[in-house]
Amino acid sequence: MSDEVIVLGGGLAGLSAAYHLGERAVVYEKEPYLGGHCRTKRVDGFNFDEGAHVFFGKDDISQKFVWEPLGPEMHSFRAEIWNDYGRGRFGRYPVQANAHAIGPEAATRCVVDFIAAAQEPEREVRTYEDWCYTSFGRAFSEEFMFRYARKVWTVEPREMNTEWLGSKVGGRISRPSIEQVVRGAVDPEPHELNYLTEFWYPVEGGFGRLIEPLLKGVNRVHTGCGVERIDSRARRIAFSDGSVREYERAISTIPLPALVRMTPDAPEEVREAAGKLMWTSIRCVNIGIEREDIGPGHWVYFYDEDVPFFRISFPSKFAAGNAPPGCGSVTCEVAYSRRKPLDERGLVERCVEALRAAGILKRDDRIVVEDGIDVPYAYVVFDFERAESLRVIHAWMRSVGLEPCGRFGEWGYHWSFEAIESGRRAAESVSTL
Repeated sequence: MSDEVIVLGGGLAGLSAAYHLGERAVVYEKEPYLGGHCRTKRVDGFNFDEGAHVFFGKDDISQKFVWEPLGPEMHSFRAEIWNDYGRGRFGRYPVQANAHAIGPEAATRCVVDFIAAAQEPEREVRTYEDWCYTSFGRAFSEEFMFRYARKVWTVEPREMNTEWLGSKVGGRISRPSIEQVVRGAVDPEPHELNYLTEFWYPVEGGFGRLIEPLLKGVNRVHTGCGVERIDSRARRIAFSDGSVREYERAISTIPLPALVRMTPDAPEEVREAAGKLMWTSIRCVNIGIEREDIGPGHWVYFYDEDVPFFRISFPSKFAAGNAPPGCGSVTCEVAYSRRKPLDERGLVERCVEALRAAGILKRDDRIVVEDGIDVPYAYVVFDFERAESLRVIHAWMRSVGLEPCGRFGEWGYHWSFEAIESGRRAAESVSTL
């Protein structure tokens, strides 16, 4: 048979796989554009990404595919990340190192609980809830960590494990020392203890420009051509353009639940495993206004349940070309899932009102753009069904010549440079079969 490899999906991971396979690869992407989650939408002179996308990779894969080809066209920022505490009160992220912003009573309670937790004997940590209590104490956990988790993950903290917290670039949540917590409670000056302190963003064209170096090494691409059906036993794929391709080996970045749904001959145990996977989706509400000086910092986290979004970011601060002269922009990220369906009724209006209540938008601001981007698969939820479900699904995929790749093929927590690495890994895997 041919040594050709079909790559399903044209995001960072899929394009990376195709790049590393060279002439052997042919990419099929269901959308009319490439990039997957790494895309920038242009609306009336404004650039909007799929949320707060920035680059901070420093590994070999980042060096080859970002820094060497795009380095001079990337602008460096010192990350300014803020929290909203309601009624127009903001404090620097993370609250554990900047508790002065939440007021003396709340700060005292948080610090006392933090110190008490630090003095407790070592305990078993099984859930994210356990980890938070052990790491931060009860007050920080219940007032901030848990409330945010429910907004973005849409599940209870006790339903999540701790596998997602680690990363080769550092922990995803900062753990301060007692000295840092006490200092942050008494000192009004902002203290840095971020999961990243510096990031980069393209000077022009938005975050979507990161696919350009990969595209130079990919020759055969079909856009607007999604998978309609997979006959896994026959190793045959039917596409939305009416074409049917047989394969010996294919790389799939398709989200696992969707992949299993489009494969009628998938075994029942695989279907059951796919049904147990949990993820959250995101609706980005994008707003452009006729004012440049909008909001504090680069992005802001929101804990209040009455606020529809869990985070906002300011694309116009990342690059001058992300908004017309004299204008600013804000992206509001609203999470939803099967556990927490999206309430679309007046969503844009509710986001605008919440931005005004927080002081981000002024009452007399003229809104010139209102737009939305839906991200049906945004974050994998690391619950206690995930590991066994993946074992079943991935074993079946490889038995029928499908190599999982990318955030939703591997079903992990991949940053952009990790998605590129996932593509390299998948290409290497199918090449050794």
